[in-house]
Amino acid sequence: MKPARAKRIVLLLAAVLGAAACSSASHESSPGNSSAATAVANGQSIFQTGRDSAGSQIVAKPPALYPKCAACHRADGSGGVHLPGGAVSADLRYKALVTEQKPPYTLALLERAIATGIDNTGQPLNRVMPRWKLSKRDLHDVAYYVLTKLK
Repeated sequence: MKPARAKRIVLLLAAVLGAAACSSASHESSPGNSSAATAVANGQSIFQTGRDSAGSQIVAKPPALYPKCAACHRADGSGGVHLPGGAVSADLRYKALVTEQKPPYTLALLERAIATGIDNTGQPLNRVMPRWKLSKRDLHDVAYYVLTKLK
């Protein structure tokens, strides 16, 4: 191969790789489109601490009894915590949300439950379940974490 042609191929390859890297970086930072690893880390932070990966406190309207999901649903998602008014927190592990539910929770249905308090069948959840006010990305990430990591 001639040196001039080899140089053009290297420059073309560099341009393509550079464009792909820029596209990937912007894709990861757009709301709701984070990479799986970034989504899991952010979702885990929200679930376990009540703060997103940037350190912002997650809030609910009306205010939640506890500032983080794990306080009611336990760190492993197993639930079973007795709450005021006789409510018992739900098991959020995959088997309980997907295998044992008709219809099973999907990412969209779980996002709806977290944000609006409407379950997988369209019924309201107990009022003790907070209606979390999250960015689109944070809502996606915490729902993704629950569905993929709580076994």
